[in-house]
Amino acid sequence: MYCVMIQREKPTPSLQNRRYPSMARIHSMTIEAPITKVINIINAAQENSPVTVAEALDRVLEILRTTELYSPQLGTKDEDPHTSDLVGGLMTGSLDQLDEVAALIAATVHDVDHPGRTNSFLCNAGSELAVLYNDTAVLESHHTALAFQLTVKDSKCNIFKNIDRNHYRTLRQAIIDMVLATEMTKHFEHVNKFVNSINKPMAAEIEGSDCECNPVGKNFPENQTLIKRMMIKCADVANPCRPLDLCIEWAGRISEEYFAQTDEEKRQGLPVVMPVFDRNTCSIPKSQISFIDYFITDMFDAWDAFAHLPALMQHLADNYKHWKTLDDLKCKSLRLPSDN
Repeated sequence: MYCVMIQREKPTPSLQNRRYPSMARIHSMTIEAPITKVINIINAAQENSPVTVAEALDRVLEILRTTELYSPQLGTKDEDPHTSDLVGGLMTGSLDQLDEVAALIAATVHDVDHPGRTNSFLCNAGSELAVLYNDTAVLESHHTALAFQLTVKDSKCNIFKNIDRNHYRTLRQAIIDMVLATEMTKHFEHVNKFVNSINKPMAAEIEGSDCECNPVGKNFPENQTLIKRMMIKCADVANPCRPLDLCIEWAGRISEEYFAQTDEEKRQGLPVVMPVFDRNTCSIPKSQISFIDYFITDMFDAWDAFAHLPALMQHLADNYKHWKTLDDLKCKSLRLPSDN
């Protein structure tokens, strides 16, 4: 999160005001979604999958069922339409089956072994990881490398062992590319490519305009890559699009993580990367407003124009209103004192 305010350009009218219900509903899968739901989706996907993909999914299921997050009892509860739609949307339309597997794995491992510090902190501190990865996408490189290291240490965990070499290389590259896309220094580059290569041609096709855009080809490999990057980027920073109670809870947790980093930077005499996250002076509502304005709004407008996400966009509007109300009242905490 960065407390930086900028003047954003207004979205293209066709993207701002129109939705495309006939397009594939490729939705961002939030990592907090119940694992039982994910398991049910994978089971369904196996039915029509090639043998190599089905076997890979078997290994994914085996690992998921051994985690403390999995509860068989959850399978007996009523369906959650919102969660099922978010997860199920991943399995349709613009991605092939190997990409669907890659997306599920990338979402699972994208923050594995996260130390609770930013890349900038690790570089400034001269950490072993920063040295290993040459100060470049340090954490994202670590997450992907560790994920693959874990699969080769134990054959019981090697979900890739029955995939042929070519499929494995394709799958591995897709996972790496998606996780690296969550590194925020290239945020605007990824969003702009998606808008120019996906949104604008799609709008031009629908409106029959004379826009000098290449015809949208959602199944072109390069465009599938852009879609996968955008999908995991939205899922990675989707907290402002969660229901308000969850949004508040996780805003508090990430703020505390950043406060702890600032405390440590001061203790060690390191550059303070995010001075706004000083626990004695920080306004959490202001930080949330700035984060939404700077990173979230344009990205989710673009993703919504592609995937049609009315529920998430409504949560975003509601949450922004919550933070704005607190800020207008000069409240620096997560809630008004009377609400605690």
